[in-house]
Amino acid sequence: MSARATARRSRTLRLAAAALSATAALTLTACGGGDDAGSTSDKAGPADTASPAKDEEAAAEATDGQSGSAAGSSDKGKSAAPGVCASGTVKVEVKTVSSPVNHLLLVATNTSKSACTAHGYPFLRFDQDQATTPVIDKSRPQAPVTLAPGKSAYAGIVTSAADGSGGTGRKAKKLAVSFQGPGDGSSVGDKVEAPLPGGSVHVDDQAQGTYWQSSQAAALKW
Repeated sequence: MSARATARRSRTLRLAAAALSATAALTLTACGGGDDAGSTSDKAGPADTASPAKDEEAAAEATDGQSGSAAGSSDKGKSAAPGVCASGTVKVEVKTVSSPVNHLLLVATNTSKSACTAHGYPFLRFDQDQATTPVIDKSRPQAPVTLAPGKSAYAGIVTSAADGSGGTGRKAKKLAVSFQGPGDGSSVGDKVEAPLPGGSVHVDDQAQGTYWQSSQAAALKW
């Protein structure tokens, strides 16, 4: 082989090697760039989607907590709507009666300048009792009692069983009275401390009360 042919062959081989090197370099660069981009995307994607979800979840939990607090506070001493008899507009008294035995008469007088309605029955609680006294279901009137200014509603209180079936009983020194609102039976306004005649009364397990009535006779019927 001549010297010229040998030189030409060497040049051809160098060019081919250079082309292969360039192709390999381009391939590695492309692969490396794809990995970096994919890595960045993988890391950014979950972070971008998770943050709003967590923020919304936290906001929902905060709202639920506030709603719970508001609901809790509203259950304690709910204000009475206009036209509903409650503490502040009604004077409450407890009176003795000669008949029937073991009875008291609860009187609620409207002291405001507007009419109010005594809904349901009074919630009665002697001393530190955890529960209010039961109500006599048969005493429910056909309609709630509406009081003009200065007028009164009445409820009978059976303090103890006349036949002794209520147990030994005890001497109660305090009576708290709460009013009902329309519809739901929940108490409205603040409770009223009603002084007991003589400072105390004997009560037993049969103590109970009536619905609000428009007359004393209706209240003491039960």
